Amino acid sequence: MGIGDTVERALATVGLTAERVERWLGRPCGCKERREKLNRLGYWAARVLRGFTEKAAAYLEDLWES
Repeated sequence: MGIGDTVERALATVGLTAERVERWLGRPCGCKERREKLNRLGYWAARVLRGFTEKAAAYLEDLWES
C-alpha cells in the first residue's frame, strides 16, 4: 500500500470518495491518476531515503511529466 492508497482510504473513511467528488464537480476528478502519482512519489522517496539517488532526479521529472 502506497501513500496514494492511504490517502484514498482516509478520505473514504470520512465519506469523500471519487464518485462523490465527480458528482460535485460534474466531471471526472482525476482521483485515480492522483493516487497513482502519490504512490509513485512514495516509492521514489523511499528509494532516495535508502540512498538510491543515482537516477532520482530523472525519475522525479518523469513522474511530474506523466
